[in-house]
Amino acid sequence: MRRQCTSVTVHPEIQKGAPVFSGTRVRVETFYDYIRLGASVSEFLNEFPSITPDQAYEVYELYRNQYTLEQIAAIANGPGTLRLATGH
Repeated sequence: MRRQCTSVTVHPEIQKGAPVFSGTRVRVETFYDYIRLGASVSEFLNEFPSITPDQAYEVYELYRNQYTLEQIAAIANGPGTLRLATGH
């Protein structure tokens, strides 16, 4: 069964279709950058209070499992999901 990520949305009119935390305009790529630079999830949440801990930890699990941004887009919610998942 295909996994779905409810913490992430893809919409062509939000951040040019990049995966963002649901209900925000904060890109998942920004979260990945913070983690790669050594920041903790708590530090990220302090900088982006509109993101819930549940959202951050769901995406952190994807990061730990080495999901790419493209793979996250394919399992995200939103009208852009099918387009990105199929490459159309």
